[in-house]
Amino acid sequence: MLENATSFNYTQTMNLKQLFVAFTFLFAPYGVAKNGYMLACIDEYPPYQYLGSTPHGVHITALKKLAQIFNKQIQFIESPNFARCVRMLKNGEVDVIAGLNKSKEREEFAYFAPYRVEEDHVVISNKASEIIDYKSLQGKVIGVSRGTTYFRKFNDDNTLNKVAINSITVGIELILKKRIDVIITSSMAANLLIDDINKAHLKATVINRNDNKVSYFGFSKLNKLNLLPCEIIERTTQAFENGSFNDEENTLEPL
Repeated sequence: MLENATSFNYTQTMNLKQLFVAFTFLFAPYGVAKNGYMLACIDEYPPYQYLGSTPHGVHITALKKLAQIFNKQIQFIESPNFARCVRMLKNGEVDVIAGLNKSKEREEFAYFAPYRVEEDHVVISNKASEIIDYKSLQGKVIGVSRGTTYFRKFNDDNTLNKVAINSITVGIELILKKRIDVIITSSMAANLLIDDINKAHLKATVINRNDNKVSYFGFSKLNKLNLLPCEIIERTTQAFENGSFNDEENTLEPL
């Protein structure tokens, strides 16, 4: 009887070990694969981001390069707008967003590392609206893309009449319908839409910038990249300084 009991316990122990090994083998690849991905949120924002079966654009190219720097595979999570991407970043549902500008509120849930030097801003308006300086925006209904920040003076100015729009293309339609007066965008985005702007008989006024303001990658403080925050920032900053995120193919001629 003693021998049988010993034999049973030995067999039971071996079965438990085999079961443990089986479960480890089954789930280990999943854990490794999960840590091997970088999740990036993107929305439709030409020329920076185009959605579809194969996303492309300036931000898409940069995010792919960033994934290579971290030795990760890129996975794009599509969103209906930029504001939703910011919420997902805050909640740790994605690891990174390209083109995220700094703010005190965002610094509570995101790390920032430099991505690219921003272009000049362009104010698009009907030809009757004289936009010659910042004061010209007073009294105008200004369309601003959801979740987008511009320059500090504008962002903090509560005296301006700002309304949220889903995209610059929608903004142009709203100007033509006389529901808003102006929209503000980057020179790269305005260049892409220059034919539409001209056909609609709208005016594009360039606001020259001398501050060399940097746009950033925003990394969720709840990211799952398995890298220290200092390592994320150092690697990204080094790549920025080396010009790794410059995309000459997507550089357009100025307005």
